[in-house]
Amino acid sequence: MGIKKEKTRQLGMDPGTAANRLKKTLLFEFAKKLDMNWCYQCATEIKDPDNFSIEHKTPWLHSEDPKGLFFDINNIAFSHKSCNYSAARNRQGKPCPSLTAYRKGCRCDDCRKLKSDNQKKYSSNKS
Repeated sequence: MGIKKEKTRQLGMDPGTAANRLKKTLLFEFAKKLDMNWCYQCATEIKDPDNFSIEHKTPWLHSEDPKGLFFDINNIAFSHKSCNYSAARNRQGKPCPSLTAYRKGCRCDDCRKLKSDNQKKYSSNKS
């Protein structure tokens, strides 16, 4: 059996996936120790690594200096995954708040309220 297959067997996942998960967990723990585990978008505490994401304050994609902005440490912040993705969708002109944005992963308060109101509406119609 090859080394990658053996690592996959022992870890229960691809070694690359395991390494990325470990790096994310380490980064999250360092951010907590430095009191930097606060969401750039909503300013609330990020409490676990599964909701932790790296965010570029100024979008690098299609900018005048994409490589520079991508690697600029001063352009980096941390956010909840949902806040980061929601902000990215809004920058791309996706409708938020909306049920479409909710279906595509947005979990901002307004999209969650629309989803909840929609569920109540349809559950009351079935009665």
